[in-house]
Amino acid sequence: MTVAPTLTGAPAPAPSPYRWAWYLPGVVAVGWGVYGLLTNVPERFPYAVFVALAIIGHDLVLAPIAVAAGWLLGRVAPAVLRAPLQVGLFGTAVLLVAATPYLSGRGVSADVPSALPFDYRARVLVLLAVLWAVMAAWTLVRVGRSRRGRPAAQE
Repeated sequence: MTVAPTLTGAPAPAPSPYRWAWYLPGVVAVGWGVYGLLTNVPERFPYAVFVALAIIGHDLVLAPIAVAAGWLLGRVAPAVLRAPLQVGLFGTAVLLVAATPYLSGRGVSADVPSALPFDYRARVLVLLAVLWAVMAAWTLVRVGRSRRGRPAAQE
């Protein structure tokens, strides 16, 4: 297998044997939509909309935002800060996407007080604070190691 050079001219690392695991959630989501599209004859339109929005939303919205954020971090952030920032931003995005149904308030009903009974905005803020506190601690460890002469990338 030949290794293609990157934009900087350095050879790209060999692909991980676990690379397929990164594709699995998207394949499952799109597969679910296609399965529903093929098996639910009376309700094909909602499944077609789901598949189209999943593909368009990823390719035209999420992927360009992720690429732009990664490019910007590569240009602006010092090397010792890049990994914690990338993990923190990725974790924030995943948390906000997962919390969107709860934060939107859909499903709250006066008739059913047990439906979404908690203050989900506060809980999401607490989770974000914990995530970024861990990222700050990780950054402090990396900065401390880099000042002692050990490379921070060897964690």
